[in-house]
Amino acid sequence: MTSVERSQSGIALLFSLFLILGIGATLLLSAANASRQQRELDAKTQIALRQAKEAIIAWSVTHKSTPGRLPCPEDTSLIGSANEGNALSSCSNIALQIGRIPWRTLGLANPTDATGEVLWYILSPGFRGVPPLGSIGVSAGQLQLDGAFNSTAAIVISPGPPLSGQARSVPSAGSPPSRTNYLDMGNASGTAFVSTSPGNSFNDQVISITSQEIFQAMNFRVLAEIRGAFDLQNGLRRYYNYNGSFPPNGTSLSSLLFDGQTLGWLSPASNPNLWFANVSYTNPSPTSARLTLGTKTMSVIPCTAIPCP
Repeated sequence: MTSVERSQSGIALLFSLFLILGIGATLLLSAANASRQQRELDAKTQIALRQAKEAIIAWSVTHKSTPGRLPCPEDTSLIGSANEGNALSSCSNIALQIGRIPWRTLGLANPTDATGEVLWYILSPGFRGVPPLGSIGVSAGQLQLDGAFNSTAAIVISPGPPLSGQARSVPSAGSPPSRTNYLDMGNASGTAFVSTSPGNSFNDQVISITSQEIFQAMNFRVLAEIRGAFDLQNGLRRYYNYNGSFPPNGTSLSSLLFDGQTLGWLSPASNPNLWFANVSYTNPSPTSARLTLGTKTMSVIPCTAIPCP
C-alpha cells in the first residue's frame, strides 16, 4: 500500500470513528431528553395525585353530617352531561368500590394525570357510614396495597397511557370506562392493589390515603366543634356563657349542649361515645380549658360575642 493509500485509509477510519461517536452522542442525548420528559410527566402526575388526595381528605373532614366518611366514585350515568364528575349519591358500605374519581364533587379543577387521563379511585368498605364501636372515630381501612393491610382507606391511581391490550374509546354514559382498559395487574382485578411492578405491563402511579391520615385531619374539626367552632351555641363556649366558667375536671364532654346536626355525628345513636371517648378534657382555671385528641391539643378561652377567635 502506498503512502497516499495509507493516508486515505487513515482518514476513512478517522471519519468512521467520528461518525460512530456522533451517532452515539445523538443516541445518548435522545435518551437523556426522553428520560427528562418522562420525569417531567411523572412530576405533573404526582402533583395531580397529591391534589386529589388532599381534596378527598378535605371533603371528608368538612362533611356536614358525617365527617370521616368518603365519597363514592363517579356516577357514570352523568358522563357527557353538565354534571359529569359528580359522585354516586350512594354506594355500599360493605363492598369495595372502584371507579373514576368524583372530581366535580371534590372541587378538583384538574382531575387528570399528565397524559390527560382522568384519575381512578378505590374506596374501602366501611367509609360510607358511622365508624364501628371501639374505633378511634374513623373506620379502619381494609384495602390491601403491595401485599400489606395498612389501614388503607382509599387509593387514587393515574392510569397513564394505554398498554398493549387496553382499548380506550371515548367514555359515555352508555359506554362507561372499564377499569381493565385503564388499570394494570392487581389494580385492574380489584383485589390486591399494587403501586409498583417489574416489566412493561404496568404504568399505574398510585397514592394511598390511610385511616390514620383521615384521623389526624379530623382532630382539629372535632376539637373545634367541642370548643364551640363558629358561634356560641355549642360546647364549652356555650357552657361558659351560661355558667360564667368552664366545667370542672372530670365533667363528661357528652353532657355539653350542641345543635342537633353536630351532636348527630359527634355522638350518633348507634355509637354514642364515638368521638367523646377519644377526647380528653382538663380545666386549668375557671376561665381556661384544654382539649386533647391524638397528638392535637387545643386551648379554649371564653368568647362572649361572635366572631370568636
